[in-house]
Amino acid sequence: MKKFLIYLAAFSVLFLIYDRLFLFFIYASPSKESDKRLELVLNGKINKDIIVMGSSSGARDIIASQLEKETKQTVYNLSYPGSNIEFHEFLLRSLLTFNSTPKMVILTLDGPNEVLPDSMLTFRLDRLYPLIKYDYINKELIDRNEKNAILSKLFVLHKMTKANFDLRQKKFTALDTVFSDGSMPISFQKENVNWNEKLEDTIYQLQKESKVKIKCLQKIVTVCKQHNIKLLLVFPPNFREITPMFEKRMLQIAGKNSWFYEYDASNKIYTNKDYYFDLNHLKRNGAVIFTHEIADYLSKQNSLQTSNLQAGKSN
Repeated sequence: MKKFLIYLAAFSVLFLIYDRLFLFFIYASPSKESDKRLELVLNGKINKDIIVMGSSSGARDIIASQLEKETKQTVYNLSYPGSNIEFHEFLLRSLLTFNSTPKMVILTLDGPNEVLPDSMLTFRLDRLYPLIKYDYINKELIDRNEKNAILSKLFVLHKMTKANFDLRQKKFTALDTVFSDGSMPISFQKENVNWNEKLEDTIYQLQKESKVKIKCLQKIVTVCKQHNIKLLLVFPPNFREITPMFEKRMLQIAGKNSWFYEYDASNKIYTNKDYYFDLNHLKRNGAVIFTHEIADYLSKQNSLQTSNLQAGKSN
């Protein structure tokens, strides 16, 4: 029995030493990523006046550098294709934890999929896994039941995923290239798009909402209010029919303290497929036009606020 315990102790020590060797992969993983935006957030490098958030429509349809030039305010795009409202809430929370508070958050809403439980939009865990060297990220994974708190403290291997073992340098693709302003505009059009395709259901069904996702949107609204951040909800261009009831529901949740902007449907450009990558996303030429619309809207809102403030002082 004594010999067994000695062997067991020796094995445990050797395993712990072996386990610690994998720290190399954990600390090397972040440097191999092509999209470094989340790590910039964690390191307090995203201190901007305006932050753009959303999924692919936010990434493709709004060009942060152009918005910065036209509004004369610093702007950065933290939109991630395929991400859901839970991920956007996590990003905002992370941004405020490590960076200065922005003056405004622009949140793009893609449509009913934004708050449906079975949507293709997900919490982008793939953006967190390469950054598990950060305790903040590891805690988030534990809170989301992706990792066990005790095992994460004891074993390096438990923290790791398959992604951490891939130390090849990641490269941008033609579709997913992140520019220096965080935006991801596309200069080409997707092949074989059925431009006559219609949405299967343009009626918004309240009973299908995900309570978790609705709660995350409410958290975003609340956090922005608590930190005196102006929240602008944006409904970007779509080549297909819109869902008015969805927009009405989002405005109801956001409340009267938020700003709202829906693209100018009277502009014939938005019915011209030459300005679209596919049915749901603009090409760069369309993004330039839409970004200008938002800049113009912000300018008018700011002018209105200034006029109201001056009128209040004169009274």
